[in-house]
Amino acid sequence: MKRIRSGFVSLLVTASVLGALVALNVIASRGAQAWDLTRSGINTLSPQSVLSAKRLSADLQVIGLYRAGAGNGQTEAESLVGLYQAQSAHVVYRAENYDTDVADVRKYAVKEPGTLVLDLRGRTQLLSPALQTEQDFTSALIKLESNHVPVVCWAIGAGGRSLTETNQSSGYSGVADILARNNFAIKEVLLSEVPSIPSECDEVALVGSTVALPAPAVGALDAYLEAGGGLLIAADPWAAQPAVTQSLSDVLKPYGLAFSGALVVEPDASRAFDALTPAVFAYGTSPITRDIQGVVSFFPQTTAIVGTPDAAAAVVAIGTTTSRSYAITAPRQALQKQTGDAAGPFTIMEALERPSGDRKTRIVIVGTTAFAENRVLPPNSSDANLELALGSFQWLAGQDSLISLPPKSGRALSLALTQQDQSTIIFITVLLLPGLMALGGVMVWWRRRVAG
Repeated sequence: MKRIRSGFVSLLVTASVLGALVALNVIASRGAQAWDLTRSGINTLSPQSVLSAKRLSADLQVIGLYRAGAGNGQTEAESLVGLYQAQSAHVVYRAENYDTDVADVRKYAVKEPGTLVLDLRGRTQLLSPALQTEQDFTSALIKLESNHVPVVCWAIGAGGRSLTETNQSSGYSGVADILARNNFAIKEVLLSEVPSIPSECDEVALVGSTVALPAPAVGALDAYLEAGGGLLIAADPWAAQPAVTQSLSDVLKPYGLAFSGALVVEPDASRAFDALTPAVFAYGTSPITRDIQGVVSFFPQTTAIVGTPDAAAAVVAIGTTTSRSYAITAPRQALQKQTGDAAGPFTIMEALERPSGDRKTRIVIVGTTAFAENRVLPPNSSDANLELALGSFQWLAGQDSLISLPPKSGRALSLALTQQDQSTIIFITVLLLPGLMALGGVMVWWRRRVAG
């Protein structure tokens, strides 16, 4: 009698557990939950992409135009679009055949199969198969949402960095690509020939100089900043002529800051790629550094930013060196510390903001022009220099909420299941497996009963 009672209790417990499992499977089958367990979060949109999707106030029509056949890019594109659809009901997607949907191909002037068309209130952006990363999609979305394209006025004529230089080590073409892909327009400004900075300039980039800026150029920049302009200014150590560093410092003089011109050496191997390339892991609190805390960035051959900031300005030290660092004023071959070398720590990147009427003057100061060279940007490097460069341009343009949108590695594709596949999985998990478990329990119970 006890065995029968014990067997009945066991059967009841088994049935209860199976019932609970069946109920959980049924509930789970009616919803969709996902967890991104990849190390770099390649299946999760960045906060900036989520913000861009959630800001949509009208339907974004996304049209995928593909040719039939395997490897047409449809699966990858739809996986990306699906991430945006999960954030906003305004993202509306449909797939069409490139060869038969003549109306859409003609309407949007699509030239290549596999293209994604983004249409928001009649304004369109086309993403070719080579430009279908999260960065590309969000950049296109920003362009469609914005009525203003910020203009970066790139200072030329003083021997500074050129955006057309494609050298994979010292070139600056990566910066041009970053700006283009993030909805910036670029306008070259010859400082020595303009009486004032053009009013269309949302910010000025003065990245390096091999000749001293003439006094009128310094005056034009001073007036532009006083009116609430934005400036990215970068210098290098050991300038061939002291007047070069002095002229760049003259631009910063009204704000109490300057470039030292000395070469910073960082002997702490844990905070440097090498002695002449300080590395930064911990950043000052700023919109520029919001998403990169703990991610390394490099500052090859940098000088220090010195001075006492204007009391009316809010200043953030973006990057600093360790207390073991020192600065060498005059060029020399021996880099070991000597008597007379200035002792660290040093500030090597700084952001300054000062009220100017109803506007704000913003300046980003960097002690090296190499902080945005091609060698420290993707695909040559995966450090945080890209975010620092892009974040600086966005902050200077007043786009604080969009900082920053780094590129990601290839996206892992979601598993696409047909209705039959889903029915098969439900049958196996809801009926077959629990049924087999129940059958096994009944058989055990019956054998024990017979044996008893």
